[in-house]
Amino acid sequence: MIHIHRLALLATFIVVAALFALNSIGDLPERVATHFTASGAADGWTSREDYRLFILLSLITSPSLVVWLMAGLPRLTSGAGQIPNSKYWFAPERRHATESFLIGHAFWLGCMTLAVVYGIHISILRANATTPPILATERFFTMLVVYLLGLVWWLAAFLRHFSNTDKQI
Repeated sequence: MIHIHRLALLATFIVVAALFALNSIGDLPERVATHFTASGAADGWTSREDYRLFILLSLITSPSLVVWLMAGLPRLTSGAGQIPNSKYWFAPERRHATESFLIGHAFWLGCMTLAVVYGIHISILRANATTPPILATERFFTMLVVYLLGLVWWLAAFLRHFSNTDKQI
């Protein structure tokens, strides 16, 4: 039952992030800088309406997709090709605990992914608040490094959990 609460919490986070993003779109110019050089100068543009659709779809689909890939897909395939030692972990006596771990762990990945997509949106908002648009590359790359470190932590915890078939669940 706790995994239902986590999924509902993630859905709430997605809705809130989408509402915040949609509320801030009006602060953008009609022509939005969306791509930047390594030095932060804008070199790619789109319309505000296209950006609105893109960011909304990104905020909804990115975290939803990673959660489904990490928690839903292994349930359908009994983890074959996705979970180390999948026959052991999806044996009838361990299946429920394995699925609960996957949902809980996927929740964190979904939250991290939602945070980075929203962070990208904030970076684009801030960049377009200046004339000419300039991306704060240090902040942007720091955000990406923090996300990548989070992925490393997430993957290490995932592999550590599923590598040991002697643990009692």
